[in-house]
Amino acid sequence: MLVSQTTDGVARVTGTRYEVLEVGGASLSDLVKWGLLPLLAHARTVRTLEQETVTVQAPIGAPGKMVIVGLNYRDHAAEMRLALPTVPRVHLTAASAVTGPGADIRLPRIAETAVDYEGEVAVVIGTPACDVSEAAAWDHVAGITAANDVSARDVQNGSNPLVSGPNVGLAKGFDGFKPLGPALLTADSAREGRELALRTLVDGETRQQSSTAQMHFSVAQLVSTISQYTTLHRGDVILTGTPGGVGASSGRYLRAGQVVEVELEGVGVLRNRVVAPTAVSAPHNFNHNRGW
Repeated sequence: MLVSQTTDGVARVTGTRYEVLEVGGASLSDLVKWGLLPLLAHARTVRTLEQETVTVQAPIGAPGKMVIVGLNYRDHAAEMRLALPTVPRVHLTAASAVTGPGADIRLPRIAETAVDYEGEVAVVIGTPACDVSEAAAWDHVAGITAANDVSARDVQNGSNPLVSGPNVGLAKGFDGFKPLGPALLTADSAREGRELALRTLVDGETRQQSSTAQMHFSVAQLVSTISQYTTLHRGDVILTGTPGGVGASSGRYLRAGQVVEVELEGVGVLRNRVVAPTAVSAPHNFNHNRGW
């Protein structure tokens, strides 16, 4: 099943139509975190909307954890001149970076010159997973969605003079750096064995084109391995790595005014515009005699 969170409610996506479902006012994120996603299969349709009238939001809001997997496509490791890892390369980043389709990607004022795109498959956890086997891993997945793992490369590699040392989590955790959407393909439709095409475009130009068949570590391997480090809870999100063609390999970083699209087969198109940094805020006028 393909479902979206819209401003009109949770909706089943059928072609270009959105069937808004009766879910008692719960959001899609609520249903995942409460373990009630299977109820959608029997939910009553209350109205049907056409695509052009719908505003879609991120399928998961405020995940407990955002887990980033690096170097998980062979061509990406090659373009970065790095060896493929023997075990998954894992980082944590700020869940507050999550945003939805149509939201702006704002270039950070302190790190605006080397912001990169990374089209990825995001896995949403549906059942708590603690030290689970590969064979059981998909039983803990609610579904998948498209993601753009936006990264400030100068912060990531330590060349930004305003940030102390290389910091992967910070580089990927700026506000608005984790667009997700436009829909959630539930695990029953997305389980291992189905190869999905993945493509990233900048202003209509294809920059990345690959398939989940090119992943070095499978979804099951990633969920199993990460669950050995930390318990994965309902609503946690794993970004499974990006294929070759990132801006870091060519120096073609994102600029204000550009539009980035991540297309994931079976899920749809995640589209976001890049915008300029905000100005420095004026200092507050504190009354020091009154303290805090």
